[in-house]
Amino acid sequence: MAGRLTGGVPFREALARASLLVPLCVVYALLLVWPLALLARTSLEGGLAAYGDVVRTPLFRPVMVNTLVISAVTTAIAVVLGYLCAAAIWRAPAGLRPLAVALVLLPFWTAVLVKNFAWAALLQDNGVFNTLLRKLGAPGHPALLHNRFAVIVGMVHYVLPYAVLPIFATMSSLDARLERAAASLGASRAAAIWFVIVPLTLPGVYAATLLVFIICTGFFITPVILGGPRDMMAANLVDLYARQLVDFRAASALAVMIIVGVSLLVSVYQWLPKEGQFGRL
Repeated sequence: MAGRLTGGVPFREALARASLLVPLCVVYALLLVWPLALLARTSLEGGLAAYGDVVRTPLFRPVMVNTLVISAVTTAIAVVLGYLCAAAIWRAPAGLRPLAVALVLLPFWTAVLVKNFAWAALLQDNGVFNTLLRKLGAPGHPALLHNRFAVIVGMVHYVLPYAVLPIFATMSSLDARLERAAASLGASRAAAIWFVIVPLTLPGVYAATLLVFIICTGFFITPVILGGPRDMMAANLVDLYARQLVDFRAASALAVMIIVGVSLLVSVYQWLPKEGQFGRL
């Protein structure tokens, strides 16, 4: 029928519904698409030479290795700790859950600079941890600051809520009677957790892993404050090109490469099983 779409919705009504998306599309274009287009255009000035210059620089390979290794280690630690925290919150009495969630969210309300300088104060030579180690008779004088250990500690502290919340959201949807059902069939508590609870929470683990890893690849402040010269990450290299070398083409090219890498990770995540899809694998 003329004036109607395939689903039977009048054309004018469909057009009115679509017009509601116009403000969102304008904001999206101004805040995301336009800056990315400028970034890509700057990186392509002079062809692909900027990309070749970035890849050939001696700093590129070690910085990329640093970014991947530090991000992977941080993600692994954060997901394991996040899983334990989420399980503790899930097991907590209903009256204590809001308080536990508030404690998890507390780092969100603290500025990242404050958290990093707090860790710098705790990990310095005369800080709490070194003083405690000396009192315990630890041999030597362990350096806890300005190295990869300090960077990973600071990053884990920052990303831990991003690991807890997706896993807890998945656990919250589970039926609390699953363990009792498994026990009634002869499974021990450990077997019930490993063979029933853990597989059902894997979608939350996948989401937490991807989210935390993507955040880690963009860290800038933490490696500067807590790390050393050998702990430079990709965002620090972009800063080096943009502010110190004033080479905006190379900075843009490296930024585009990071964005493409993250986009590929997000694409891979779309192929991972989501909640309720494990039975079809």
